Amino acid sequence: MGTVKTATGARAAGFGLMLALLAMGPTTAHAAADDGPSQALKDKAQRDYERAIKLVRAGKAKDALDLFEGALPVKNGTSDIFFNLVQVAEALKRWDKVVVYAQGFLRLEHETSDARTLQAKLDTALKRLEKGGTVPVSYHFDVAPEGVELYVDDVPVTYDGPGDVLLLPGRHAAVARKADHTPWKQTLVVKKGAPETLSVKLEQIMYTGTLKVTTEPADGVKVFIDDKQVATTPLEALQLPTLKVLVRLQKPGYDDWVRYVTIERDQVVTLAATLERTPLAPASSLK
Repeated sequence: MGTVKTATGARAAGFGLMLALLAMGPTTAHAAADDGPSQALKDKAQRDYERAIKLVRAGKAKDALDLFEGALPVKNGTSDIFFNLVQVAEALKRWDKVVVYAQGFLRLEHETSDARTLQAKLDTALKRLEKGGTVPVSYHFDVAPEGVELYVDDVPVTYDGPGDVLLLPGRHAAVARKADHTPWKQTLVVKKGAPETLSVKLEQIMYTGTLKVTTEPADGVKVFIDDKQVATTPLEALQLPTLKVLVRLQKPGYDDWVRYVTIERDQVVTLAATLERTPLAPASSLK
């Protein structure tokens, strides 16, 4: 059989398999995009992972596979779980799952002896499937903006820019996410045939903050944000996007008052401005 990798590099023998003991830690793939899974879910995933290793040692590959897959949505930011999934799936001759999970491993880990081992297993699994009449379809994801994390069936496909993955015929759940962007979800119905290309563009979420402006004189001061007049004092609080903006206050007979202000999410910025009267021109300068 194969081997299964650990976070510490240690190996423990199972029914012809070597198992990876994955230490509990942050899920890096999710952490970049959101707050990630709750601590309760992390704890459960770790328990399931450790139980799966014990089941492999007891020769119960099918039960171990179920538990590894249950832990996958939480632990899919590490290559270890994919290594383990490939070895158990191979022992069960589940070539379809070997194809899926080997690609997940190779997306996260490159240029290592383990990567070369799993590439060989992926090639073997593809040959076994094709011999049985199952031919995967090549999917190309054209993803924007940069830094989007895209998963198909909880398996990472890309973290930055376009990504390619071999998908077996059937239904697949695709998810893309990036911090401060609206998540994208779609069910892919993969049919036999030519390669497919799918464009995925996430829209940025525009957060806002509050700007309060008081002036002296209190009335009749025009308020400009980035050279666009938005109000005249006295005014209610302004809701603005979380950006650095140029605030200019203007009233005839007074010098302009100008400041750069950074608007922060759900925060209140207060400006109290005193405008200085414009000096009268000397009589000698008048014509």
